[in-house]
Amino acid sequence: MPFDCTIERDGDTIVVAPEGDVDVDNAAALRQVLHQVVDRQDCTRLDVDMSAVTFLDSPGLGMLIAAHRAAAGRGITLRLRDPGPMVRMVLEVTNLHELLTGEQQDPDAATRAP
Repeated sequence: MPFDCTIERDGDTIVVAPEGDVDVDNAAALRQVLHQVVDRQDCTRLDVDMSAVTFLDSPGLGMLIAAHRAAAGRGITLRLRDPGPMVRMVLEVTNLHELLTGEQQDPDAATRAP
């Protein structure tokens, strides 16, 4: 699936909105965008709007974790925003939902039927 990304500023927050799959084939493109935003250090918050992301694999997830750490090292809060069902499932299965979204995970979510 094709990959695209938009970047917007909202006050002291930069919103990066990838579209499509964040996988082994295009995680490097999103990594470069996030790296450039973090390196500029002209925001205190970096939101990655995941609402249009249709698939997230382990290389994509690893890239987001690395971006989260790099941002924190520069005093920038990186949060994933509006993850769709596929992305939310990956974050919950890997126990990274709270770290990357800042939201408390529902402890009963794993025991509920889909």
